[in-house]
Formats: sequence, C-alpha cells, structure tokens
Amino acid sequence: MQTLAVQFLDQGLHRVIFNAVPIPMFVVDEDVCILDYNTGAARLLGQDKPNFVLHRGGEVLQCVHASDVREGCGRSPACLNCVLRKSVGAAFKGKPVVRQPARMQLLINGKRILLDLKVSCHPFSYEQHAFALLMLEGLDD
Repeated sequence: MQTLAVQFLDQGLHRVIFNAVPIPMFVVDEDVCILDYNTGAARLLGQDKPNFVLHRGGEVLQCVHASDVREGCGRSPACLNCVLRKSVGAAFKGKPVVRQPARMQLLINGKRILLDLKVSCHPFSYEQHAFALLMLEGLDD
C-alpha cells in the first residue's frame, strides 16, 4: 500500500488541480488511512507528508476518540458513530456522501473543540485498487 501512496505524488496536471482546490481533501483507504492530501489540508494541519501519510484520519485531525484505546483511531466504541468512518464506509459501498452535516470533537492545543462541518466522500479506483476522496468543508473557517 505504501508504494501506492508514493504513486499519488505525481506532479502532473491532476496534482495541480487537486492542490488548487482550497477545501481540505484526503485520499483514503477503507480504514480511513490517509494516502495523500492536497495543499488545502496541508495548510490547515501544518504538517509534512511523512508526518501523516499512512495515519488514520482521526489521529491526523486530533479527534478526541483517536486515543481512547491502544489500537488507535477507528477501534474505540465511539468510532462506530464516527462521521468520517461512516462516510468512507458508504463510499466504499458505492454510495457517495455529499456535504453531509457533521459534528466532530477535536483536541486542539489541549482544548476540546466542537466543530461543525460538511463531509463529502466519493469512491474511485486507481490501478485496480479502491480509494475514496474525503473532503471536509468547515475545517478551514
């Protein structure tokens, strides 16, 4: 899977378009593991690619439940209701999610923040592998 993440680093026209979109966007696998992201997401998170490529979305976004259990993001009972997991799961079942209102609790600088956002998630395939494009509107407000 790591080699596929590296393939997404192609600097062609598609990369330029992907990075031109100001909304934070993430290419994820079925476990919400981040394989790539655009500059909108990089600006928001202020981290480098090696820091959160191949990490799960809740860990990167600092979800309050990402460290509830030793196994990490996606493994806690609270994760069953996670809007990101549900949206990605729906996309992988062929049901795109478009601007679904959501509320997430994040831990930013040691403070719990309740964040309202709109989640969109669309499935796609690349070299016979399934992925999803996860877009989070409202994170950059």
